[in-house]
Amino acid sequence: MKKKRAVVTGADGFIGSHITEMLVAKGYQVKALSQYNSFNNWGWLEDVNCKDKIEVLTGDIRDPHYCKHITQDVDIIFHLAALIAIPYSYVAPDSYVDTNIKGTLNICQAAKE
Repeated sequence: MKKKRAVVTGADGFIGSHITEMLVAKGYQVKALSQYNSFNNWGWLEDVNCKDKIEVLTGDIRDPHYCKHITQDVDIIFHLAALIAIPYSYVAPDSYVDTNIKGTLNICQAAKE
């Protein structure tokens, strides 16, 4: 039987990392998206017990082409990627709109395709 394939955006966060672990435990082939940073740090994914069983991707959901690329040939998408620091959103609202709204739209359009 073929393994189900999943993408978890925001997998580097607390909830996303635990969903990633759960999917691996249930037999899924998992692509875990961590927002790219120059330190190549994977956030909460650094400490998961299934690091050798997942494909960690680094990128940004603000790029629609990248979203199409990472969602090709998957069965399910768990979309948790978002900017969450509320006080900073008052100072830099465009970055929150670009990530939380446009990024979500990019993932939805990629899933539709």
